[in-house]
Amino acid sequence: MKKWIIIAICISVLLMVAFGIIYVQMIPLLKEYGKLEIERFNQLVITHSYFTDQKQYDDLVIIERNENNEIELIDFDMIQVNQLASAIVLDIENTYAKIEEGSYQAKDESSYQRRLEEVSQTGIVATLSLNTLFHLPSFLLLPSIPLAYKHLSSVGSSVVKKVENYGVNHVMIELSIEIKMNIAMVYPFFEQYHTQVISIPILLEIFQGQVPLFYSS
Repeated sequence: MKKWIIIAICISVLLMVAFGIIYVQMIPLLKEYGKLEIERFNQLVITHSYFTDQKQYDDLVIIERNENNEIELIDFDMIQVNQLASAIVLDIENTYAKIEEGSYQAKDESSYQRRLEEVSQTGIVATLSLNTLFHLPSFLLLPSIPLAYKHLSSVGSSVVKKVENYGVNHVMIELSIEIKMNIAMVYPFFEQYHTQVISIPILLEIFQGQVPLFYSS
């Protein structure tokens, strides 16, 4: 009897060691798949954030000209820009807070809202082929396994301005808001930290004139 107990214990230990070795080998691929799926989800949320439901802001750029209609000053209404950036960040933070609490409820029947509710309840689920995992040829037709990822995030923003000459006697002005997300991706038995930056273009305009030697930036 004791002999069978010892054999069972040895087999259990060997299986645990084998599982541990396989899992350690899987970690780099799990991280890569997790990062890809979470970044795709973040892009989806930001694409549907506050700004995308608003009309373009036409009065963010301030241009002063002299009597010859030459550009003397290029400036931005930073109060309005910062208000817009704050509104975007607040909207994203509120969405993620509900998702991470598991309390997000779909607001309508759109695929986007259903996706948010699904992730709120189950986390982000990726499908990983065993062929890919063990570097085997695809003709073996091995099954795929679902992998669930959860993530915690903090959100910040910065305003990026770009002014440059464009073509002959024209100025191109770009204004965008960069959303910076510090992400903790939670896997079975470990966590991974990473930063994702997504740029939201809010203004691209071309004006007649040349960039002045000095402008407020």
